[in-house]
Amino acid sequence: MGEDTLIAISIARLEAALNTVPEQFQALQDEVYQPRTPGKWSRLQILGHLCDSAINNVCRFIQLQQSGSANDSADPSSITPYNQNHWVDAQQYNNAPIEDVIRLWCSLNQAVLRVITHLSQPSLDVRCKLPDGQIVTLEWLIQDYVAHMEHHLHQIFSNHDSLSSSS
Repeated sequence: MGEDTLIAISIARLEAALNTVPEQFQALQDEVYQPRTPGKWSRLQILGHLCDSAINNVCRFIQLQQSGSANDSADPSSITPYNQNHWVDAQQYNNAPIEDVIRLWCSLNQAVLRVITHLSQPSLDVRCKLPDGQIVTLEWLIQDYVAHMEHHLHQIFSNHDSLSSSS
């Protein structure tokens, strides 16, 4: 599978989610506010976490493009982690109207699509360092972003008894 194909697949998966998730999430109604297990995130908080992930990752995608074009021989940029639980608590997703969180998720992922849709192969090949020290490309980071989103969407729409409050 060629490099263009991998990014095209990620883009298609993100577009598919944008086309289906809003209606599916609206159908859940009141159950979105209730954690399935005490101490875990509610479905609405999970969707909020995906908003936080989009905020952080769209910034990373843009910054990595810039760092790659500035100096190809430089050490890879380090990815700074964020405290996911703090972000979800600070954003007060469980006190927000469902429609607001859905609109935010859609808007942020449209921004992600605008950023990643027109990336050149040299940009996709820009390297970065994860918090665990692993060196990956921007393309890998984009694929991981989409896989992370799909993992949490599965949690939201599945009938599992517990939801993790971390990615």
